[in-house]
Amino acid sequence: MKDQPQDTGRIQPVSASIPIMPDTEARMFKAALTASEWILHGRRHRAFVLLSGSGRIVLERTHAPLVGPCIVWLPVGNLATLKLDAGSEGASLTVSELSLGRAIPAGPVGAQIREAMLDPALGTRVALETARKLGGMIEAIEIELREDAPGAHDAVRQHIALLLIALWRLSSPSAAKPQPSPRATVHGFLHLVEIHVRDHWTVADYARLLGVTADRLNSAIRRATGRSPLALIHARLITEAEILLDSSTLQVSEVAEALGFRDPAYFNRFFKRLTGIAPGRRRFQPFQKIPRADQSFAAWP
Repeated sequence: MKDQPQDTGRIQPVSASIPIMPDTEARMFKAALTASEWILHGRRHRAFVLLSGSGRIVLERTHAPLVGPCIVWLPVGNLATLKLDAGSEGASLTVSELSLGRAIPAGPVGAQIREAMLDPALGTRVALETARKLGGMIEAIEIELREDAPGAHDAVRQHIALLLIALWRLSSPSAAKPQPSPRATVHGFLHLVEIHVRDHWTVADYARLLGVTADRLNSAIRRATGRSPLALIHARLITEAEILLDSSTLQVSEVAEALGFRDPAYFNRFFKRLTGIAPGRRRFQPFQKIPRADQSFAAWP
């Protein structure tokens, strides 16, 4: 009789993972005496490396057979069912959109990786040596998560980056990729701002990661939103600052530090210039918590 868990589809891990990063899970799985079925709800990215055994994956109307050694990559937002036959062995990785975005390297290669990771890979056959190498990367993540040694978060991010590069290489990237469409550029920029706004990246930094020039990025963002990329970055910083000022007991200097400002005085001038009021006074003046139109990127094109 088949085991049919309804959450993450876990099957007999070699060792339990302690979730120091709740949005990331990695585990090796051994051969089971019975078939296993995983329901993948699409809330996070999923990677499977099937070292041996067989199974099948159902994604919408696509029914793809799995024969090890092979790999499965399922981007966030894809609801699927994965079935593994008895005796199957391999590794699995679950990672959130935020953690994945932080792991993708900068530069043109990062832009190509981001684009490649948008497409599912359903049972791509690989050499056994390649599968073992990929499985080893996932096992290294599992060990870091379990042991929680100093620097574990950074180590996990680096291991995920290496895994993404390896998966990207398997997708046969061409030497020269066309530049992303303006719409893809806008969505990519807004997504990156959500992740890196506290890192105080320049517009050139965002353009470089998206694989476009700063002028092209500026043009695409202005056409879509009527505002410059820098204005949107500043607006997002102000929103983060207001959330911390309104809902925490942090001192203004601590808010500044949390937002990546090295100089609290500069943060005070920045906040007052964009809002008309000093951050320290905001807490002592009555205000209505009415969401501004620019507080969320979700509704933007």
